[in-house]
Amino acid sequence: MNSIQLLAAAFVLGLVGLTSGQLVSPGVCQDFPVHVNFDVPRYLGLWYEIRRYEQVFQRGGECVTAEYSLNDDGSVRVFNSMLVPPGQVRQSDVGRAVVAFPDQSPLEAKLNVTFDATATDISANYWVLGTDYDSYAVVWGCFGVGTTLRAESAWILSRTPTLTPQAEAEVQRYVDLYLSEEDLRPTVQNLDFCCTIDPEVTAYPQCPTQ
Repeated sequence: MNSIQLLAAAFVLGLVGLTSGQLVSPGVCQDFPVHVNFDVPRYLGLWYEIRRYEQVFQRGGECVTAEYSLNDDGSVRVFNSMLVPPGQVRQSDVGRAVVAFPDQSPLEAKLNVTFDATATDISANYWVLGTDYDSYAVVWGCFGVGTTLRAESAWILSRTPTLTPQAEAEVQRYVDLYLSEEDLRPTVQNLDFCCTIDPEVTAYPQCPTQ
């Protein structure tokens, strides 16, 4: 992830540069309802990407993770990481997320995520449509392209490399309502395939030595 990003990742998760969004269609961005009473501390931590709208900055990326933690100023640190096969070295990028409307009550899960790409700050929307904090999150973002087009991004995230059947059912409800099923590509999260050669990476097992 070495170009304009969102996350995010968050995802945030990173989570995440919506200016690279690949689902472009006619019309303006819709005002989808988002998760309310958003609990930022509960959302922090490691998320595995399960499905996504393909992005330029994630092209070919598998074994994708987004990790969120608090910065000293109260903003959220976004750390996105992935493998691009056949390479074994993980690519990563770091961003910063803030709640878009912090004084709103109830607090909506609308965040702005910024990555410093070639010394130019790019801010993008990161809206959590739904989450239970413990197993799944459905993330969406959109920006206008001129006055007649919109570009959308979406990520399905999980606390584990696979979703439980119950979480999958919850995710599917949001997909059916707001996302394009056919444009969501699955992300490989097979632990053997995603093994790491970096001893500091703990999200995946270490690759066996030759």
